[in-house]
Amino acid sequence: MRTLAITSPKRHQLNAELFAVSVCGCFLVLVAGAAAASGYGVLVAGATVGLTLCATATVVYSRDPVLVLIWLWLFEVFNVPISAAVGYGSPAGEAVRQGNEVFVLLFVGLTVLRTMRTKTRLPPLRFILPGLGVALFGVLGAVLHNVPITVVALGGWLGLKLWLMIGITLLLPWKPRDATRVYSVLTKVGVVVAILGFVDYLTHGALSRALHTSIALTGTDAGRAEAVHSIFAHPGEYSLFMSLLFAFAFTRFAVKRGRSDLILALLFAGSVMLSLRLKGFLSLAAVAVIVALVQAAVNNRGAITILLVGSLLVIAGYSLEGNVIAHQVAHYTSSSETSARRLLYSGGERMANDNFPLGVGFGRFASYPSRLYYSPVYAQYELSSYYGLSRSFPNFIDDTSWPSVVGETGWGGLIIYLIGIIFLILAVIGRLRGPTGNVEFMPLAALCAIAVLLVDSLGDPTLFNWLATTTFAMIVGPALIATGDQLGSEGSSSAEQAPDTASRGL
Repeated sequence: MRTLAITSPKRHQLNAELFAVSVCGCFLVLVAGAAAASGYGVLVAGATVGLTLCATATVVYSRDPVLVLIWLWLFEVFNVPISAAVGYGSPAGEAVRQGNEVFVLLFVGLTVLRTMRTKTRLPPLRFILPGLGVALFGVLGAVLHNVPITVVALGGWLGLKLWLMIGITLLLPWKPRDATRVYSVLTKVGVVVAILGFVDYLTHGALSRALHTSIALTGTDAGRAEAVHSIFAHPGEYSLFMSLLFAFAFTRFAVKRGRSDLILALLFAGSVMLSLRLKGFLSLAAVAVIVALVQAAVNNRGAITILLVGSLLVIAGYSLEGNVIAHQVAHYTSSSETSARRLLYSGGERMANDNFPLGVGFGRFASYPSRLYYSPVYAQYELSSYYGLSRSFPNFIDDTSWPSVVGETGWGGLIIYLIGIIFLILAVIGRLRGPTGNVEFMPLAALCAIAVLLVDSLGDPTLFNWLATTTFAMIVGPALIATGDQLGSEGSSSAEQAPDTASRGL
């Protein structure tokens, strides 16, 4: 009796993937050989690595989108040391840093295709409309001011990072176990980066010099050359990264009472202090206050412990950074001090008033495109002669977040942006009492992460930073989805439907 061989669809898919990988491998070998013979080995090698990563991410995404998001985050974390290894200021180093944009674009494209193919339900409008509203004001302002389309596209892509990452993240098939996976990855990488930071501190910057990530500090940072930045190019980036991880670990300690979580929180808090940033100190204080207030509403006995630990951290931070904090506060509040940051804030306000309610359009003020394609508004508003804002030295143009929002999208865009953040905060607060198990601490962690982003955005381009927005997305995704409110549910006919969909409140 003959037996018919039946091949399953999964077997066909696996064979197709293996065939595609084999073909790509042969092609890459041929390209590498041709490159070595032609003298363009380094350039083609970099392109080959990039294409290989993109192809691998595409294959893995079909099985585990959250894992690809984690890969994207890892690339952003180690982007600077990788860039420095090939020459930070070289074309190769610049290509590595711009690789963030390519991988994010790939991730966005894969998520959109998956959403269309599986008929994934879109997130509620309160998470979509803010980004669309800001985009509308930015584009209309650009049209009225005849901004070139390339500048508008780049400015919009960078200016909408936060809303893009929130929207894309809420389309992923998060599961409760992903909260544990995300926590494990973030904290383990954070420990490595923190240890390197302490080594850098104890060796007086020898580590950062060895990694070639040391960048000369100028302006107000010149007096803080001892500030630690570990594998990052600037102490501010290190401070923000560690502040987000502190919020993550401290909230888990508050909810789970794990000793290891407390140790991680203390390690990350110490790293923030070593960065000597006022915003880092304020972030620690904000997280401690928020966690204590939430715990007081849920568990009075637990709130006392959290308040005690938080108070000790704040006191220790101030005792270590008291002089630095006092100096920075005096600098930023002095009426006689004319800093680039103060000029950006006042300039953005003037532009919003003169062009009510739209602003001057994407890519025109206090953003990277306005620095790359030096914007005419700096001369128009008599800012081009100031240190850090001039055409010859524009390094401080994209030094902060909110002047760009209000200057490019006007008061209308700013109001929509703030309303969107309020909706996000309310959504997270609404889940504080709901989840249990692995995701129990995630809503509180997301609330504290929002506080860290808002504090840091007052003096850094946090809202336009891929690492900051991706880290936040990895926290807010499980908090909003894997807690019973399934924002990213898929159609029942989808082959990729999660096995625990029925238990997540559909």
